[in-house]
Amino acid sequence: MSNDNSHPTRVGRYAVGERIGRGAMGDVYAAVEEHVGRRVAVRIGFPGDLRVHQQARMTGQVAHPNVVSVLDLGEHDGRPYVAMELLEGTTLERGGSVAARSLDARLALMDQVCLGLQAAHERGMTHGHLKPGHVFVTDDRHVKLLDFGAGDGRPDAYASPEQVKGLGASQRSDVFSAGAVFHYLLTGRAPFASNAAVVMDPPPAISVAAAPEALSRAVLKALEKDPNLRQQSINHLRAEIAQVRDGSRGNDDRILKAAFDRYHDLEALVAQRRALGRRLGLPDVERECDRTLASLAAAFPEFARAGLDYEGLGSVAASRAVEALVELKTWHNRVLAEVALLRAAGGERV
Repeated sequence: MSNDNSHPTRVGRYAVGERIGRGAMGDVYAAVEEHVGRRVAVRIGFPGDLRVHQQARMTGQVAHPNVVSVLDLGEHDGRPYVAMELLEGTTLERGGSVAARSLDARLALMDQVCLGLQAAHERGMTHGHLKPGHVFVTDDRHVKLLDFGAGDGRPDAYASPEQVKGLGASQRSDVFSAGAVFHYLLTGRAPFASNAAVVMDPPPAISVAAAPEALSRAVLKALEKDPNLRQQSINHLRAEIAQVRDGSRGNDDRILKAAFDRYHDLEALVAQRRALGRRLGLPDVERECDRTLASLAAAFPEFARAGLDYEGLGSVAASRAVEALVELKTWHNRVLAEVALLRAAGGERV
């Protein structure tokens, strides 16, 4: 029943292909459901280890876009297996956070993690073992939470202090674990190095470069040792993240609007230079001004396409808006200096 890669070629009604993952409860393979032709992922557990089925039943109770879908479970040659939707991407632990380079992208991932947990909590369930390895980010930046109730009973450095003390998981312990995952997403490091640190040590501060102060406060509040000092629900944590996201978008919009206005101020300044050059009879002024406008449009095509319609500009990445504003200031200063020289040449006071 094995191929050259030493894994089953058929499990139940599934034709098994390459291994795409490995974990404490078994390996995960790409597979195809026969007769239907649907591509799925199949996790094959160890003989007699029913944790695979227990975890799948828990995950399967949460039907939500931000939770992986469980399609089927069974047993083959004494080994439990679970069929799930096949995801394209990777976990935060394995580099999924690379897709979230901007603050807004990271906030979007956080929001989706909260939504997945909220769906579970509304059904009276907890995840109980949230960590970067259980947050899958698809190629189109969609979050899928994996492995509800997974683990071998030993809490890790993303578990809450109460879990480390053996008190079990709760919705507020999920808030703590979400805070730990968000800290990792912002800093690239786990906030705690050991179970003892989870109980005893404060989480490291988050730099201003990594997150605005309001976001740092929200994440560090989620990491309070006392459950009563954390956000009282995952929905409260999500609301605090949403406030940061709204504020970030508002600031991004102001920067973009400033860049958009500076672009059109620059066009008007080139028109002044053209008029002054004509008045002074400069032979190359038309060609030079046309070349400046063409270069300007090539450097900032999004503004050139939008014309005078700011609403038609659409979305522009925050980093691009900041870059454009800085570059346009340089352009503006250069053309302003040229206009000043022409005005002085024409006898005007500058």
